[in-house]
Amino acid sequence: MTTLLPWLESLQNLDKWIASRFACYASTILEHCSHPVVCFEGSVFFERLSEHRGLIEPSCCCVVNTDNAATVAMPFLLFALKTPIAKVIADEDVDFSGCHGPIDVQRSAVMCLKGVFTSEKNLNDLTFDAGKTVLEFLHDRCGRRRFEHFSEFRSLSLPRSVVNDFEDCQLIEAETIALVQMILAVQLRGEDLDEKTYRCLQWLLWSVSLISGDSLKSGQDEPEIEMSIAGLIERSSFIARSSASPIVKVSNPPRWQLKCVAANIASLTMASLLEMKENPSIFNYQSARARCTEMLQKEGNEVYGVSLHSFPVLHLEELVTTACIASAATSNNSELPSVQVSGLRFLITVLKAFGEELDASTNDGTSVLEQYSSQIISAVRHALNAESLLEESVATSGFHRLFAAGCDALFVMINGGFVSEPVVIRRLLQPLLLTSEDVPFTAFGGKDEKLLMKSNHVTDDSRSFPLFRLSKLCFAARVSMMIEVGDMNQSAVSVINGELEKEVVGRAVHSAAAAMDGFLLSKAHKKQSGGELPSTGLTFANLSDVDELIVDELVENWPVLATSSVVSLVKAINDASEERSAQRETMELWLSKLLPIILIGLREALSEFKPGQSKSSASEAAALFICALRLLVGNNTSMELCSDELGNIISMVTDSVLFQLLGLSDSDSGTHPLILPQSVFEDCTILMQQACGFIEDLSNNHSDTAVTDLALLSHSVMKPLVALQEKQIKLHTNYSIILSSCIRSSVILLRCQREGDRMQLEKALVQLSLSTLKDMSDHPSELSKELKEPCLSLLRSCSSDTSLQAGEWGEISTYSVSNELWDAWAIVCASLAPGIGIKSSIYAMKGALGDIANTSRHAGAIVALHVALHSAGTEDPSLVCFVLHHVGFEVLQLLRAYSLRLAPALEGFDENRVNVCAEAVKVNMIAFQYLSTTPGEEGTSASFLLALFQVLVESVSFNGLPGNLLDTRNTGADENIGRMCAQVFVHVVRSNPLVFKSTISAMAAESRTILENAVRADMSGYAAPKREKKKLSLKGFR
Repeated sequence: MTTLLPWLESLQNLDKWIASRFACYASTILEHCSHPVVCFEGSVFFERLSEHRGLIEPSCCCVVNTDNAATVAMPFLLFALKTPIAKVIADEDVDFSGCHGPIDVQRSAVMCLKGVFTSEKNLNDLTFDAGKTVLEFLHDRCGRRRFEHFSEFRSLSLPRSVVNDFEDCQLIEAETIALVQMILAVQLRGEDLDEKTYRCLQWLLWSVSLISGDSLKSGQDEPEIEMSIAGLIERSSFIARSSASPIVKVSNPPRWQLKCVAANIASLTMASLLEMKENPSIFNYQSARARCTEMLQKEGNEVYGVSLHSFPVLHLEELVTTACIASAATSNNSELPSVQVSGLRFLITVLKAFGEELDASTNDGTSVLEQYSSQIISAVRHALNAESLLEESVATSGFHRLFAAGCDALFVMINGGFVSEPVVIRRLLQPLLLTSEDVPFTAFGGKDEKLLMKSNHVTDDSRSFPLFRLSKLCFAARVSMMIEVGDMNQSAVSVINGELEKEVVGRAVHSAAAAMDGFLLSKAHKKQSGGELPSTGLTFANLSDVDELIVDELVENWPVLATSSVVSLVKAINDASEERSAQRETMELWLSKLLPIILIGLREALSEFKPGQSKSSASEAAALFICALRLLVGNNTSMELCSDELGNIISMVTDSVLFQLLGLSDSDSGTHPLILPQSVFEDCTILMQQACGFIEDLSNNHSDTAVTDLALLSHSVMKPLVALQEKQIKLHTNYSIILSSCIRSSVILLRCQREGDRMQLEKALVQLSLSTLKDMSDHPSELSKELKEPCLSLLRSCSSDTSLQAGEWGEISTYSVSNELWDAWAIVCASLAPGIGIKSSIYAMKGALGDIANTSRHAGAIVALHVALHSAGTEDPSLVCFVLHHVGFEVLQLLRAYSLRLAPALEGFDENRVNVCAEAVKVNMIAFQYLSTTPGEEGTSASFLLALFQVLVESVSFNGLPGNLLDTRNTGADENIGRMCAQVFVHVVRSNPLVFKSTISAMAAESRTILENAVRADMSGYAAPKREKKKLSLKGFR
C-alpha cells in the first residue's frame, strides 16, 4: 500500500475511496498487531500518506471524519510512543500496553509525527495532547543514552550492542526534542489572538510545572472552583499540574534532560508572547484583571478554554521563582549547567516581558519585578561565577555557555534599568572585567600570539574555554555601545563607565581582531566567499581549535565588536599625547583595517532593513555602524572618506532609513504614503536617531570638510520638509524625530547658501516653520514638544540674519498674531530691528487683547507682548510709549476682567487667570519704568498710576490678601492675585515715593485705605498684627 500511494491519484477516477480504504486497512492492522516490522511499516505508510493530502479529502472518505492523515495515524503513533512502566506490584491505573515498542518503531513514529505536523494545519485539538505524550516518552528515553564523557572508543568488555543502544537512544532523544519544538511551533502559529494567548499560557504553565516537579497528589480530584479571577488562576495551575502528573509520578524531580527541554519550551513560549504586543492583558496586571472580569461576566461563558482563561502576569511569582530555581539547578550537589543555561534563557524572556511593567500596588513607578530582585540577582550572579565553578566541577562546555548566558542576562537587566544601585552593579561587573594579561595591547599583523583566544591554564576543554574571554569582550562592547547611542538609564552610566575604562585600549584591539574574524566567518556562512570557512584568523591559529559556540558568537556579535572598537580607538587617539605617537599610529592602523568592514556591514544591514518586515538585528546593526561612522567623520583622525564614498553613504542612509520610514522612497512614488504602525517606529528609534544625527553632523561639519556634497545634503534634508509643506506626509508623532532633525539641519544649511539662493530658501523655510506651528495646534502635546522648538529656532535664525525686506517681516508678524502663533511673533519682534515687528502688527495685537469673549487668545497674546516688549524696549525705549498708546487700555481691561473674574463662564478663563494677571502686571511695570526714567513724563506717570491703582485696589478688595488680613468671601477669590497687586504698590512706593504720594492723594478715601493696608501687609510679610494685652494694676484695689 505504501508503494502504491504515488499512483493512487491516477486511480481516483475509477475509485475515489481507495486511499481512504487503505488508511482504514492500515489502522485496523496496527490496532491488532504489535510486531515491530508491522509497526515500522505502518509508520512509513502514514508518513507517506501525509505527503499526499489530496487523496484523503472529505469527499473521498469511505468512513466519517477520516479527512486527513493525522486523524487516522495519531492514535497509533502516540500508542507506539507510550512509555513502559515496570513495577514489582503494579497499581490499578498502570497500563503495560506500551512495553512492546522497540526503538526502531519509536524512531519511525517520531519521524512520522514530524511529517504529519509539517503537512497538516488544523491540529490544535491534538497538538497539546501529542506534546504531553512525546515529553513522557522523552523522559523515559533520556535516561538511557550514553554518558556525555563516555569514551569515544568502545571498551573490549562492553558489548557492541550496548554501545549501539546508547547511540540509538542519544539519536532518538535529539529527534524527539526537535519534534517537541515542531509541535510547539505548530500550536503557536494560529492567527486568532485569544487562541494564541491561551495556547501559550497552556504550554507555559505546563513547562513550569515540569521544571518545578509540581503535580497533583495521589487521589486528588478537580476541586470546585468559583467563577472569579482567583478561581481562574487556580484552575490554570490545576490543569498544568494535572498535565505534568504522568511524568512527575514516575520520577520526582524529573530528569534533568526533561527540565532542560521544559525550560526551553517556557522560553520559546515567552518569546511568542512578547510578539503579541497588541494584547496588553498578557503582561499588564490591571489589563489582565479587567480582561478576566470581562470574560467572567460574559453570558454562557463557563467552560475554561480560549474564551475563559487566565493570563501570564497573574502567574508572575511562579514564573520568576521557577526560572531562578532552574538557573541554579543542581543534582546531588553537582552543578547542572545545561539546565541552568535553559533556565537563564527563560529568565531573560521574563525580564524582557515584565521589566517595563509597573507595580500597581505601590503607584510609585516601581517595576513589578522589583519585589523579586534578590532572587533574580542571585541567579545571574551564579551564572557569572561559572568560571570559578569550572575549577570545582568536571570540565564541560556547559559552564562556558552558562557564563555567556549570564552575560546576556546582565545586559538585559542593565538595559531595562532593573539594576541601578552602584554597589550592585560593581559587584555584578567584577567577574566580567578583563585584565592587562587578558587583553594586552599589540600591533596589527604582529607575529606574537597575544591575539589568539586560548586557555591561559591547563583545562580538559580547551576548545570551549576561550568563550569566557569572548563573552566578556562582547558584553563590554554591547554595554559601551548602548551608552554611546544613549539607550541606557543615566543613573548607571557613570558607574559602568568607571568600570569599563580599565584596559579600554587593549580591549578595543582584541575586539577589533575578533570583529574581523567574525566578519570573515559570516561571509563564509552566507556563501559569499565560496562557502568555505577560513582555516586561520587573528584570534585562532586553526579553526578546529575553537568550538562551534565560539564561531557562532563571533558571527553574531562582530558588528557590535567592530563598532565598539572604533568608538574606543577614536577616543583613545584623540586623548593620546605626542609622546605616545607610536601607539597612536598603531591604533590608527587598526582603524584603517576596521573601516572597510564597517562600510560593508552598513551596506548589508541597510539592504536587509525593511520597516515592519526585517528582523530587529538589521536595524540594530545599521544603527551601530552609523554611530561608528559619525565618530570617524566628526573627529580628527587620519581616516578620511572620499567624497564619492561619503556621498554613497549619505544616499544609502537617507533612502533606506529616513525616506523609507516617511514613505518617500522611490518605490512609494505616485502613491500617498501610509503611516506605519507605532511599533515599527519604536523598534527603529535608535536607528532613526543615529541616521538623523549623521546628517546633522555632516551639516555642521560642512564648512570644515570639503568632501561633503552640499547638494546631496540639501536633498536629504529638504525632501522631507518639502513633502511636509506640500501635505505629502502628515504631521504625526512617528515622524517627529526625522522632521525635527531636518529642521535643525536646514538652519545650518541656510548659512551655507549663496546670496542668490539664500532669499528663496529663507522664504520657504519661514513659510514652513509658520505653517508647521499652525498645524501643530491640532496635534498631541508629544508632537508639539518635539517639533515646536526646532521650528522656533529656525524662525529665530532666519529673522536674526535675514535677507528679506522689513515689509515682508511685517507681514509675517501680522500673520503670526492673526493665527495665534505667539511664540513665533515674540521671536520675530525680538530678532528684528526695534519696532519693526511690533509696529506692523500692533492692530492685530490690539484685536487679540481687546476681544474679551475669546479667552483662548488672551494668555498667549499677553505673554508674547511682554516678551517682545521686554527685549525690544531695552533698545528703543520709545517703543513702550507706542505700544501703550495703542494697547494700554486693552491691557488694563484684561487685568481688570481676569482679576475681578468678570467672565468665569468662558472656556479656559479660570485656568489662565493668574497667568494673565501676572503678565499684564509685568507689562504695566515696564510702562511705569519707562515713565519714571523719561524726563518730562511726570504728569503722565501720575495719571497712569492713578488708573492702574484703581484697578489694583479693586482686585485687592475682591481677592483679599494672604492670612485673611482682609475679610473677603467673594466666589473665586485668589489671594495670590491680591498679593501680586500689593507687591506692585510696594514697588512703586520704594522706587518713586513722590509720584506715589501724589497719586494716592487723588484717590478716594476708601480706596486709599485698602491700598495702605495692602502695603503694610506686604511689608510685614502678611503677619497678623499683635495686640498688646492690658496689664491688671493691683494698686487700684485698696
